[in-house]
Amino acid sequence: MLKHWLETRTVSRRAALLGGSAVIATAAVTTGGTAHAQATGHSGHATRHPGMLGTRIRTPEARAQAALARNAQAPALTADPLPMPPVLSLASGPGTLPMKAQDYQLGDRPAKNLRVYDNGSAPQYLMGPTLEMAQTGSFTVTLANRLPLNPDQDQPHIVNIPSQFNTTNLHTHGLHVSPNSPGDNVYLEVLPQGTDAKYADGVTSFVGDFTYTYDLNNHTPGTFWYHPHRHGSVAVQVASGAAGALIVRGGAGTVDTFPGINGITEQVLLIQQVLLNANGELPDFDTIWNATPPVAVADWTVNGTIGRTLPMQPGEVQRWRIVNTGFQTEARFSLAIGGVQTAGVAGSGSFPEMDVTLIAMDGVNFTTAATVKAVYLPPGGRADILVKAPDAPGRLLAQAGPYIKLDANQAPEEAGIQAGFEIGGVWQETPFQGTPTVLFTVNVAGAAKPMSLPSNPLPKPLVPDITAATQPDNYRYVNFDVTSFTSPQVPPPPANSLPSYNPGAVPQVFKLQINGELFCPGRIMFQPSLDSVDQYFVDSPGLHVFHIHVNPFLVTEVNGKPLSTPMWRDTMLAGPNGYKALTKYTDYSGSFPIHCHILDHEDAGMMTNVTVVDKANPAGSVPRHGKH
Repeated sequence: MLKHWLETRTVSRRAALLGGSAVIATAAVTTGGTAHAQATGHSGHATRHPGMLGTRIRTPEARAQAALARNAQAPALTADPLPMPPVLSLASGPGTLPMKAQDYQLGDRPAKNLRVYDNGSAPQYLMGPTLEMAQTGSFTVTLANRLPLNPDQDQPHIVNIPSQFNTTNLHTHGLHVSPNSPGDNVYLEVLPQGTDAKYADGVTSFVGDFTYTYDLNNHTPGTFWYHPHRHGSVAVQVASGAAGALIVRGGAGTVDTFPGINGITEQVLLIQQVLLNANGELPDFDTIWNATPPVAVADWTVNGTIGRTLPMQPGEVQRWRIVNTGFQTEARFSLAIGGVQTAGVAGSGSFPEMDVTLIAMDGVNFTTAATVKAVYLPPGGRADILVKAPDAPGRLLAQAGPYIKLDANQAPEEAGIQAGFEIGGVWQETPFQGTPTVLFTVNVAGAAKPMSLPSNPLPKPLVPDITAATQPDNYRYVNFDVTSFTSPQVPPPPANSLPSYNPGAVPQVFKLQINGELFCPGRIMFQPSLDSVDQYFVDSPGLHVFHIHVNPFLVTEVNGKPLSTPMWRDTMLAGPNGYKALTKYTDYSGSFPIHCHILDHEDAGMMTNVTVVDKANPAGSVPRHGKH
């Protein structure tokens, strides 16, 4: 009771100090009777803040320099096979998903005490097991928290001040399921096994284990994923590699049984950016927030490896399910024709790229497949592609890297925000920014296996009955912004003080907000009715990543330009000119969040709540939030 009272009071104090209306454009502090204000607001986005999109990744050049400093060669490409995540089929019965601390070798870096999911049969690889479900049914998994006890368990968990990094929960990213317990309720928390029971109330807090049940009813088949979502420990856990793919398998009449797709070989590719400090650990949020290379950087890996080999036969077609599990960085993924002998270096992008066939984004299949040079994934984004190997033996390089230009003078289309959409009948592409990383090689060899790509049109996805012409019931505006204030101190702060998310820590403080507000557990920003349609307009003076739970949205306009083919998404880059999207709240009432999927931004306050109200049961639409 005391803890709950303290947190309630803390939220109120912080809301008064750091929150405010979206129209407020200054943040002021007072010292000696004089108020000092710093202009912020829409035109004054604090661009120089920790955690900007894609700023903490070690480049291939930096990796090679690190090897030279150790008097060693950068790791060579190997013939060792690229591992695939083991499958945990929930369609076959209830499963258990343990989370624990583990050590790994990630490329050239040893990693220690990472908070990860135990994949069972391949513990040497940092990759969660792939959860599989059918389109319809009730699917059960028990999350088992086997992380060490929280050393700060006795301290209040102050909202938007990340702490208690071994407390977790489970979010099924992209699934259209109930947001209420025992479904995808991201407001509850699971404390480590062995935690004193006095810290759990059995309603919003549990010790050791919690059993989730996901009821699917003719769900669209596709590629989704899962990760922790307990506010305050999300970034630390996902940046440790706590993530896995989630596949909904389709039946008759779906894209999964379509000729040319049904029965072909599948590969699950978890693209990761695991951040480690100089000791090979990720102990806390400050390690992420104040990450400055080479002290703390993230490396690109795939299925916990780099430089492995994936075999294909000449002419073979495979389906690749690609998930960008990165906590902070967008990923361009492509296949280059040719090869070099060093893992992580792609010849400065000098090799030509091969066409691939894009059939789905964010778990929703297209009706017309697109021929593209690359796929463009914000943090949390997914793509399903069909890869047809060349007819002749050879080598392909699977490469990934950032594609957004972090230059404030670039127009949005030049910055790469439009990449991956069709505008004016033209599929928008953009190059890598800097040298991409070679994740693995594809060795095309052996007997020819001539296969054909599927013909268009593909089956329609099972999504709400809305189109770009649908008239919305409500118009919603979502603005991501970062403001800052500076507090004079006497004596002067130490020279190495870094900007903070904590208003009491150091002179310069950043506030990561939605519509001028920091996250507050009990604040509901939007209250649409069940079965209503909203149009979202989402923008940001800088670049952030919009994600909404439970209901996908139909993107109709990017940078003020209508899409030739609207696209279903659940995770999307938001820039200065914004984008428009429609969503229909079907099947489920209850509360769930909107947030930035740069996950340290979410933990520091860039999140808000939506409550879908069932008019037949309005009181039952608002569940207890408890502490989170």
